[in-house]
Amino acid sequence: MNIAIVDDISLEIDRLTTMIEKYMEENHHSVKISSFNSAEEFLADYRPLKYTLIFMDIYMDQMSGIEASKKIREMDSDTLIVFLTTSLDHTFDAFGVHAFQYLIKSPDDEALKFSVCKVLDEVISLRSAEGKKISIVVDGENIDIAFSDIVYAQSQKNYIQLTDRLQNGYRTRMTFSDICELLKADSRFLQINRGIMINMDHITNWGKTTCELKGGHMLPVNVREQKTLNQIRQNYVFAKLHSKGTMGGAK
Repeated sequence: MNIAIVDDISLEIDRLTTMIEKYMEENHHSVKISSFNSAEEFLADYRPLKYTLIFMDIYMDQMSGIEASKKIREMDSDTLIVFLTTSLDHTFDAFGVHAFQYLIKSPDDEALKFSVCKVLDEVISLRSAEGKKISIVVDGENIDIAFSDIVYAQSQKNYIQLTDRLQNGYRTRMTFSDICELLKADSRFLQINRGIMINMDHITNWGKTTCELKGGHMLPVNVREQKTLNQIRQNYVFAKLHSKGTMGGAK
């Protein structure tokens, strides 16, 4: 796992680095930690998907952690950002950049360690779930696609068209019932119409007759089932936020 720590106080970087390294060693996980003393230094190094997890201080000289996170989100919507701060004043700002967690920099090492270890537990659990893959045959070639990368699957006569988050399309000979059987056990996937199954993690807008997904894909929603489907979507979003403990890390 690649982790970045962005903080203008070196002692805080050292403190957090020690906690993370000890946790990862005790739980037999490899980790590479990169540290930065300013948001500007971090952004100069940053590229999409370089880090699994970013611990970002909010109050820094010049550019704040919130401002830096907004720039990150312009390039990367998936990297997990955890804010570390001494105040609860920016919780709504954190929501705006889809923060994974918001932790208070407690002077008590054990309190901070508990919060940091909880975050690491959740990230490792998420990475395990994201590791699930589907194997398909495209033009005679076997291809593995991570469940997390699938934006939607759509039936096309005797074929299934899969679209991933990089907007790649894969056409494989398979029935819709077969793809449903593979995906329906994963809570991320929802059948919104005949022959269409979507990954709810990639929804950008939900309307009465259409669902918009990342990449600008507009797909029709079964009008008769719209209320039920929307309730399932809302329940999923709520359960996801609850399971992540979003904003719940503040003590």
